[in-house]
Amino acid sequence: MNKNVSGQKIQLFAFDTTTNLPKTGDAANITAYVSKDHGAVTVLGDTSATEMDATKAKGVYIFDLTQGETNAEVLLLSAKSSTANIKV
Repeated sequence: MNKNVSGQKIQLFAFDTTTNLPKTGDAANITAYVSKDHGAVTVLGDTSATEMDATKAKGVYIFDLTQGETNAEVLLLSAKSSTANIKV
């Protein structure tokens, strides 16, 4: 990750804790967050995940980062799904 640079992305992996299999089709239910320099955790500007490929990259979702979201020495990126039993 480059500091204070636009056009960057993160990839996150989602899986079903019941089956231990990658979770496809959950993009609308995933929310990603960022904490910059150990500060408050805030929702990313990109509020809609893109599923990379439901067949070839099962469970992988992509979020775009704004320049401001990368303007820190330390980034913590996290996410959650509102779907039951799905961990990101």
